[in-house]
Amino acid sequence: MCGIAGVFAATPQRSIAREQVVAMTRAIAHRGPDGEGIQIGPGHGLGHRRLAIVDLASGAQPMSTPDGRLWVTFNGEIYNYLELRAELEAQGVVFRTRSDTEVLLHGYRAWGTGLAARLWGMFAFALVDTERHELYAARDRLGKKPFYWTQHDGLFLFGSELKALRAAGVPARLDPAAVAQFLALRYVPDPRTIFAAVHKLPPAHWCLLRGERVQIERYWRVSFAAAAEPLAPSACRERTLELLDSAVRIRLMGEVPLAPFLSGGIDSYAVVDSMIRSLGRPVTACTIGFDEPRFDERAAARASAAACGAQLHEEVLRADEMLALDWLAETFDEPFSDSSAVPTYHVSRLARRHVTVALTGDGGDEWFGGYRRYLFDRREHRVRRWLPAAVWRGLGSLWPKADWLPRWLRGKRTLQNLGADPAVAYARSVSAHLPEEVFAVLRPEHHAAAGDPHAPLLAAYRGSDAVAPLHRAVATDLATWLPGDILVKADRASMAVALEVRAPFLDHRLVEFAATLPPDWHFAGGRTKAFLRSALAGRLDPAALVRKKQGFSVPLRAWCQGPVGNAVAEALGQASLRDWLDPAVVERLLRRHRQGLGDHAEMLWAVLVLARFLERWGR
Repeated sequence: MCGIAGVFAATPQRSIAREQVVAMTRAIAHRGPDGEGIQIGPGHGLGHRRLAIVDLASGAQPMSTPDGRLWVTFNGEIYNYLELRAELEAQGVVFRTRSDTEVLLHGYRAWGTGLAARLWGMFAFALVDTERHELYAARDRLGKKPFYWTQHDGLFLFGSELKALRAAGVPARLDPAAVAQFLALRYVPDPRTIFAAVHKLPPAHWCLLRGERVQIERYWRVSFAAAAEPLAPSACRERTLELLDSAVRIRLMGEVPLAPFLSGGIDSYAVVDSMIRSLGRPVTACTIGFDEPRFDERAAARASAAACGAQLHEEVLRADEMLALDWLAETFDEPFSDSSAVPTYHVSRLARRHVTVALTGDGGDEWFGGYRRYLFDRREHRVRRWLPAAVWRGLGSLWPKADWLPRWLRGKRTLQNLGADPAVAYARSVSAHLPEEVFAVLRPEHHAAAGDPHAPLLAAYRGSDAVAPLHRAVATDLATWLPGDILVKADRASMAVALEVRAPFLDHRLVEFAATLPPDWHFAGGRTKAFLRSALAGRLDPAALVRKKQGFSVPLRAWCQGPVGNAVAEALGQASLRDWLDPAVVERLLRRHRQGLGDHAEMLWAVLVLARFLERWGR
């Protein structure tokens, strides 16, 4: 895993300052502590920071073809590179290294812009054709690896993280729509970024730059349209395990040690079990815990490790570490308030003391119905037909907000959802905050430019070819939540400590197969992830299969009543924050939270994250 950065001019006659490319590349040095490479040519400059994993001796970058025509800077792993290499060798190509990077160079010469669709893996790269003076870049199917870009001062600039572009002097003017979306969703969805001038290349897209024209095309999408008659459940269970084992096996590639993350859930447990089956020996796993028992999964992780024979490394995260947020603002260089980033960073730090590559269970919930919101959304679709929408809306307007009531009596949002369009209802269910809650905090002068903070969710839901409610929800998450939250969290938290993270459940072959499974299978017996549990029943400890889902979560509500709340109160005096948010509204939320009159931890945490971001990057 690595970091990439670069500059491309409209014409080869424009000279590129080496100092600019060096500054961009060194801004992301944490992504690649094993080496730096800079290449400056006519009208272009490429930078690379290397975390050496494959072909340690000869895989340095930027890398070129022997004739010097093509140059590439690459971040990621191509898991089918040996097959592609064999195909190219059959055409007469002679390789000089054993690295997957060289496959990109010869592959582009052979297949042009069709290269990205042939790749299996996680990747973001930029390739310059010096003869045609073109730049071709691509990002992997699910968005595991980031690619930020902008056009500034007559140049196309790109990098693995925003800080690379900031080092090049890209303007830091914030986008009001991105601020509103962050407050609503905890992250800024692709292709927008927090800065108005900068964009993300969306997952499963490539771009081609000729002169100043940027052409962006999609090369892959998951289809949820009605599939052919599915196999029998037993055959589908067998096929799922085959694909999972294959996904794990190809992710064991490399010349460095590996270890998995292990929570108390079945996804990471299944990955650990599959690793042991593939390697034929025990593995070392890593987990994180808390002093507060309700959020501590170490006991469950120990049970899973013991059942499959894995050795477990543990670390306990304390509340005072939550306030050590300098690393958070530095690591996530646009605001990101998914609080599980904190334990993800710490478990990555723990793993890096032992290995260079870690495997995770990310993706299992999306493809196998693991989120409770999928089950609730499914039930809402069934109940919505009982009464006219106007009646549901009327009941929703009459029901009190009542945050102080037991959870089962807090029905206002559910009643509102039942009276709403299904796309709107799902957006309201999956978001941290409703549009009206966002606009209550956001200063009025930004409302018009902010638009609807749920717009990316609505577009994804309505743009899917899915029919079943579950598939529409998954398609929405695939376009927004997965690349914007889950994979950003994994990439930034791990690369901050120079750890590579691989996610077998996000293998595109497994994803495509899971999309063909009947939705009813995932909720058999009224339980989430029922099909995957049945598929794993012959492999995993039965106790793990009935254990309540938890994941790497944190006691945010309690922390916001104490030291985190104090930090929010202090941040409200920050002038840059007051330019965006109404401090009186935030103070009221903090007061209500501390009095136990409502749970406003998510908004308070988002306010603190935004304050730290503005302090570090907003100038």
